[in-house]
Amino acid sequence: MIVLPLASESLGVRSLATYVKTKDIGILIDPGVAIAPDRYGLKPTDLEFKKLKEMREKINEYAKKADVITISHYHYDHYTPFFDDIYLDSKDYAKELYKDKILLIKHPTDHINKSQMQRARKFLECVKDIAKKVEFADNKTFKFGDTEIKFSPPFPHGRDDKLGYVLITTIKEGNFKFMHTSDTQGIIFDEIRDYIIKEKPNLIIIGGPPTYLMYRYGKKNLEKTNENLKSIIENTGAEIIIDHHLLRDKKYKEKINVEFKTIAEFLGEKNILLEAYRKELSQGKKLDELF
Repeated sequence: MIVLPLASESLGVRSLATYVKTKDIGILIDPGVAIAPDRYGLKPTDLEFKKLKEMREKINEYAKKADVITISHYHYDHYTPFFDDIYLDSKDYAKELYKDKILLIKHPTDHINKSQMQRARKFLECVKDIAKKVEFADNKTFKFGDTEIKFSPPFPHGRDDKLGYVLITTIKEGNFKFMHTSDTQGIIFDEIRDYIIKEKPNLIIIGGPPTYLMYRYGKKNLEKTNENLKSIIENTGAEIIIDHHLLRDKKYKEKINVEFKTIAEFLGEKNILLEAYRKELSQGKKLDELF
């Protein structure tokens, strides 16, 4: 199995898009990318727009290689919608991206909040005559030859369900398991910890906690996340990658108490936290001065 993360905050954009290749199929997980319209009261820098375009082109490239596309939930940094937006670089891409693909996606009406339900409805209206097949994936397992794609029950997006629910995706080939936890935002809940431990993945990409919003996330939730991360490592021995919301925080390394890699580090690249350092970049600082 080849696991290739495509875009993330450590690579300069909001995303957790990942491509997985097994001997049977190519799988594209959460094919969305975005940049924050506002951070520190500032609009994105030219460098962020450049990186957005670069990451969009990469996702589109790997979509062509994919047989299956999965969508864990309906936030725009996790799927490509059928409308144009400069902060998503989505113009005219969705039709080509989803064409003739098998879509395994979050249920559009069950365990979902109002805004995502509306987005899901619009998405399904647009994709139904384009995709090869559309399956609601919540708590289901799909087999393609010797490749198994398993989806969790819906878990809360973050510390509660106000932002809806997400699916954890696990891909198994032979004795190797890769898990993509999407926007569980760290591992606050014991039921998520227990689900991960039960699956015993070898490699996990975790959408980390939004510590840049600590006033909302809370110190106790961060403590619980660290406790559960430690338990997961001790009980699975998995290699841990943490990225996404966590990497919007300049001091992300101080917040997590277990050993992990960012997606950039996993790929052997340099962390480029463009959103976290938007203020400095807007003031004319250069990348090599910051990273």
